[in-house]
Amino acid sequence: PHRLSASFSAMADQIAAASQALALVPSTAFSGSDMAAEFAFLKSKLASIESTQDRLTAEFAALKEQFTELNTDKGPALEELDKKVEALKKVVEIDQQRLPARLNNSRCTVLKMGLKAPVGNDGKPPPNFPATRGEFEHITKERYEAILKAYGLPIKGDTDAKREAVRTFAGIPQDGL
Repeated sequence: PHRLSASFSAMADQIAAASQALALVPSTAFSGSDMAAEFAFLKSKLASIESTQDRLTAEFAALKEQFTELNTDKGPALEELDKKVEALKKVVEIDQQRLPARLNNSRCTVLKMGLKAPVGNDGKPPPNFPATRGEFEHITKERYEAILKAYGLPIKGDTDAKREAVRTFAGIPQDGL
C-alpha cells in the first residue's frame, strides 16, 4: 500500500509539472494565424544556412587544393631540408646503437676488462677494435688511426691525442688504472 501511494503521488507531481509547463506556453503558438509568416521566416533562415554551407564548402575545396599543391610542389629548399632531416635521423639511430657499447666501456676500469666496439657509420663495429682495456692502452698509432677512420673521426695529433679521441668516442674512462 505504501509503494502504491508513493507511485500515485509521483504521478500526480509529474502531471502538475506538465500542466504548469503547458500553462506557460502562449496560446498563439498553436494558432494557425501566423503560421504562414513563421514558415516563410524559417524558410529564409534555412536558405541562409544552406548558402553559408555552400560558401564554406567552396572555400574548403579551395584550401584543400592549395594544400595539395603545397604538399606535392615542395621545391628545392624543402627537399634539401627533408634530406638533412633524414641524415640527422640516421645519425641519431647510429648513436643509439652505440650506447650499449659505450655504457659497457664506461665500466672498464681494469686492464683485463673486455671492451665492446661501438658500431661504425656503416652499422658494423670496426674489425680492429681492441678486445680489452689493456690492449686499448697499448695499440699502435696506425691502429688508432684505422679506428678513427672507421668512425669517421678526424685523424689529428700524436699517438696520445688519437688514443684520447678514441677513448672519448668509445666511452672508455681515463682514470681507474
